[in-house]
Amino acid sequence: MTTYGLATRRQLLAAGVSSSSLSRDYHRVLPQIYSRTEPSWTGRCAAVLLWRSDAVLSHRTAARLYGWLAEPAIIEATVPRARKGRTPSWLVLHRRDLASDAVTRVDDLSVVTEAQALLDCVAIMEPRAAGRLVDHRLAAGMTRDSVRRLVASAPGRSGNARLTEQLRSASTRFASEPERVLDRALIAIGLRLKVNARVGAFIVDFYDEASRVIIEVDGREFHIDGDVFRRDRVRQNILVLAEFRVLRYAAFDVLRDPDSIARQIAHEVRRRRHARR
Repeated sequence: MTTYGLATRRQLLAAGVSSSSLSRDYHRVLPQIYSRTEPSWTGRCAAVLLWRSDAVLSHRTAARLYGWLAEPAIIEATVPRARKGRTPSWLVLHRRDLASDAVTRVDDLSVVTEAQALLDCVAIMEPRAAGRLVDHRLAAGMTRDSVRRLVASAPGRSGNARLTEQLRSASTRFASEPERVLDRALIAIGLRLKVNARVGAFIVDFYDEASRVIIEVDGREFHIDGDVFRRDRVRQNILVLAEFRVLRYAAFDVLRDPDSIARQIAHEVRRRRHARR
């Protein structure tokens, strides 16, 4: 048995397990692959690699193994284009040829590299979810250059255009999900503001120096904590008296309709830029 309690039919028969015992006492995970009990999610990943020695775990499965996503119901792996064959409902095989430098090992499992996993996910995920993944990976230290090199290595590959666009609109300096969502909405309409920027003695959520506009996104604690509310009022008064324009938005509203709020901010920023010329 492997680390994950798996064995091939040939191995079990060679060890003296009878065919009847295989049918009665073992769980058939994949053709020719058995375990004594129902395998865990990671055990199924290992079973795929035992079943197809040329398979590489990829897409959202690789993302989960890197700790980026919750455990998906479907396991995804990449096999060479020439590979054929049916799969159970819990397994999706993507048929393509991977470069050797796009493959690594995680927990002794064959997995695509982080950059390749990001490209794979962006190619198949809904755009907002893909954007969230890209932002968090870049914020965590994945470099844009490593991703760009992967894109450039195979022009025309599925996912390249989507990932390139995601890189252009990525937000990386956010301190909260509402900030990330709003920053992306602003970038999408051509407005890049300083994020978590220092203005005098304060750190503000967003700042445009040319217009002296400050944007603050208020979380739930702003509405329920009296001390937070009072400190914010003192801070806002200092900024307003210093001739900054302070716009405040509730996190709930930002998450509900970031595009409308972004347009409102852009209008005020551009109006004040023009007025200050």
